[in-house]
Amino acid sequence: METLLIMLLMPLPVFMGRAHDPAPGIFQSKEEARNLECMRLSQAEAHERYPGQVPEPPARGTWEVTDALTCTRRFMRNGERPARDEVILSSLRRSVGDITQAASAVEAGELIWHVDTFYPEPAVAAKISVAAKTELVERGRKVSDRVPVLAAGDIAVLWKMPPKQAFPLACQRYFAEGVLTERDVFLGVMIVDPRETGLHAGLCARGEWKWLQ
Repeated sequence: METLLIMLLMPLPVFMGRAHDPAPGIFQSKEEARNLECMRLSQAEAHERYPGQVPEPPARGTWEVTDALTCTRRFMRNGERPARDEVILSSLRRSVGDITQAASAVEAGELIWHVDTFYPEPAVAAKISVAAKTELVERGRKVSDRVPVLAAGDIAVLWKMPPKQAFPLACQRYFAEGVLTERDVFLGVMIVDPRETGLHAGLCARGEWKWLQ
């Protein structure tokens, strides 16, 4: 099980024990710091996720903790993952940020967003999906945990097609079969060529697929 480290961040510089700081220093080497995956959360969200470790947000107008930095240690150390996975994950925040920004610019309004990642390594795919959902929520989008699924016959046909053709056809089928409605949008993140190290993405809305990058 991964170790959870939580660092409470103050609105002004305040001394904190270095043992809880994920940055390299006396209590933690650079190698150990590189093997942490960290995410900054509001105190309210951190308290909801980890009520036993993060206190409730203070009343408005008081000067106390406002954010939390949550870190988990990787199951694999740097250099143990395949090179492509390492490149994808090392630039995940930036690449997912670019994708969600482009997607949000295409579709606005009160919509329900669905996200799925098509990547050979399931653990990496899950991290990409979580990162994309988190970014969308931070942009004020309503995000569903449901992943749209087609019938077995559709999947058998789509599996044999190249991605450039498969995703637009899948989008049409989602809408035709009622898997997605006019109130739904689906953000798909994937690699198109197994030799590349960059993520691609497309958006499915009302039966029409648009490549974002």
